Amino acid sequence: MARHVPQLTTSPEALPAAVRELARVLGDADAMRLIGSLPGARISVPKPGRAKDDHPLRMALSPQGFVKLLAEYGGGELQVPKGDAYLRRLRHDHVRQCREQGLTFDETADATGYSRRQCINIMGGDAGMTDMKTLDMFADLAEPANYAGLANDPFGLGKPA
Repeated sequence: MARHVPQLTTSPEALPAAVRELARVLGDADAMRLIGSLPGARISVPKPGRAKDDHPLRMALSPQGFVKLLAEYGGGELQVPKGDAYLRRLRHDHVRQCREQGLTFDETADATGYSRRQCINIMGGDAGMTDMKTLDMFADLAEPANYAGLANDPFGLGKPA
């Protein structure tokens, strides 16, 4: 039985400043489209009225987004933000939201496109599983073990101290 996968929710304040500015000008969908198609590129934006019908930016954006881009940046250059760190953070937040909703690691992996192991890593290592192989170096031992005489006494003939 498949569980309901939560829709990713974000706040505009979480966006990097350059992405927020681009989203303000173009709208969220066109800003993400531009970042996705030309991440980190420096582009020359034609002046309004001078863009050809087959201009790559016209093809990448909606008609309204293209008009807004020309109005704001026309005749100049625009440094498109990369946004990969932000998108990675969004996907990590989606993993956490899925786990908070009670989805298993397998269901979370299917919903987010990550592997099961990466979902576990995102949730903080072993995600609540107990590590039985590593001793806690700061744990108080109730009574220290006494191994005196045992390392060099394989037959047990000596007396422990």
